[in-house]
Amino acid sequence: MTTNTRIEVIDTDGVKVVRFHDRELFHERTVREAADQIAEALPNDGSPIRLVLDFADVNLVSSTLLSKLILLQRRVDGTRGKLRLCELSPVIQQVFRTSNLDRLFKIDRDLRTSLESFQ
Repeated sequence: MTTNTRIEVIDTDGVKVVRFHDRELFHERTVREAADQIAEALPNDGSPIRLVLDFADVNLVSSTLLSKLILLQRRVDGTRGKLRLCELSPVIQQVFRTSNLDRLFKIDRDLRTSLESFQ
């Protein structure tokens, strides 16, 4: 069974930028595949993970995705790395505020701001 490519990963000055191909990160299979593909793109050697998740093309997220993001944040923290989220739609921003996840994650308005935070 082939897995759809759910993400695109671009390396920008040592920072991995993940862009999602799906407009809805809602269905369990879609979320699982995207999370697995992100995990595969990250180093496993203990070096600090420097990662930006770009939600520019995403309109809908599920609680399953939020739980995967929490686990990802823990993994990044374990490497003394840095995770930034950017380009969240107003609806997705509200989801993060309502669930108090805006306190856990560093959320930037745009990709440029996220990348500048690594300098």
